[in-house]
Amino acid sequence: MLADVLTDCADRLADGTFAALWAQVQRIGGCTRPIRLTGHVDQVDKLTGEIRRAVDSAGLPDGTILVPCGNRRATVCPSCSYLYKSDAWQIVHAGMVGGGDVPVSIAAHPGLFVTVTAPSFGAVHSRRANHGPAQVCNTRHGRCPHGRARGYRLVHPDDDPRRGAPICVDCHDPARLVVWNRFAPLLWKRTLDLAYRRMAAHVGLPVLGYDRADGTRRVGLRDLVKISCIKISCIKVAEGQARGAIHFHGVLRLDDAALLPDAWAPPPQDWATAELLAACWRWAVAHAKTPCPDPHRPTPPGPGAPYPARLARWGDQADTRRLTVDSGELTPDRVAAYLAKYVTKSVTDSGILDRRIRDTDDLWTRCQFLPEHQAALVRTAWNLAVWPVLRDLGMHRWAHQYGFNGHWITKTRDYSTTFAACRERRRIWARTHTATGEERTPLDAWGRAEDDDEVITLAHWQYHAAGYARTGDQALADLAADQARSRREAARTGEHAA
Repeated sequence: MLADVLTDCADRLADGTFAALWAQVQRIGGCTRPIRLTGHVDQVDKLTGEIRRAVDSAGLPDGTILVPCGNRRATVCPSCSYLYKSDAWQIVHAGMVGGGDVPVSIAAHPGLFVTVTAPSFGAVHSRRANHGPAQVCNTRHGRCPHGRARGYRLVHPDDDPRRGAPICVDCHDPARLVVWNRFAPLLWKRTLDLAYRRMAAHVGLPVLGYDRADGTRRVGLRDLVKISCIKISCIKVAEGQARGAIHFHGVLRLDDAALLPDAWAPPPQDWATAELLAACWRWAVAHAKTPCPDPHRPTPPGPGAPYPARLARWGDQADTRRLTVDSGELTPDRVAAYLAKYVTKSVTDSGILDRRIRDTDDLWTRCQFLPEHQAALVRTAWNLAVWPVLRDLGMHRWAHQYGFNGHWITKTRDYSTTFAACRERRRIWARTHTATGEERTPLDAWGRAEDDDEVITLAHWQYHAAGYARTGDQALADLAADQARSRREAARTGEHAA
């Protein structure tokens, strides 16, 4: 391996491509598996119609240009996941105090930090720390119907593979767990709607949108937003627990519902407080439910009969706390960091479930390297697709996520900035600054200061391959990634010292 690396580096030095390759690898931050593209960029002078080539991959090492993979998972690409995590932090943080294209006046809006979890599907081994010393796994007494002890009076270490595993396999219900994961995003939406309804009741507005017998129409739920009152802007992040169930952390913010074109909503009216939002949200969490198939009765009782259904609800563990902008425990910095760290995680730290399962052979191969309770969830989600009602839900396509098919971070349209805006700001910075941070003026193909009013840019790119062409190139990428991490740590240490 080392000999191959040295040989590849020597070849790069001999043919003169080492410096150009190193510049590309540094530009993409040492991406683990970049996309290699072939093609060129042409620019057209609007005044004369002359066409000149601005960029051509033929002049780059191996005739390709490197583009970062952009994967959010830290187990797949630490460099790209760091950028994704940083963008997520910006999005969450800007929705609380402003920043970027979000005005700082948004900090005056009432806000909450909320957590909702899944119900119990059977007792599991746990290690509850709660920002203090770890607690005993389970202190319940007696034995379950299958003759096994209900409790486990030991403290699990951090790396104990039994964390999340059921205490009694026969009492645990993995089928209900994976179906609940599949419907968790719908349950969140239902909870948000119920919070709106509770607020409508508070101000005395009906929320049913049907027509009366006399032809008049009652005010509907969405009409409530339009006529004057408030709207809830939110962002949520999904986290996979050790037991395999999904739960959500989120930020809720109250805005005025005035529809202002190209402007951010002003603060809500005085009666719309954080305390009111918290009361409505707690009520909604307690009452929210959504129908879901019963995995233990997946067939209709007779011809033409509907499929048996259950009701998905939230678990008893829920948290609702008010955000504080200036001081206190829940500052915007801490909340943004807390939420952003989850978007780069997978359902398992091993990385075995980072991609979709292709077929049965792939399923059984991966399950051999998983703890038994995780393998049981994957197999359950895959096998449930045998039944038509669950196959239509795509359970087999989401077996690698224990049935969960939602995005790991989602937000309402007007909560904050977007990932696209974050990437665009980063792209503009890269074009207008050197590698050392000094400002520079980007030039067009004629050597003039680049101006979109003078030239038209035409890009022609094609996919060539993924990953690095040589073993030595991968070693250079690892070195670039280590240097990038060192610079980030140095910058962070300097900020804390200041």
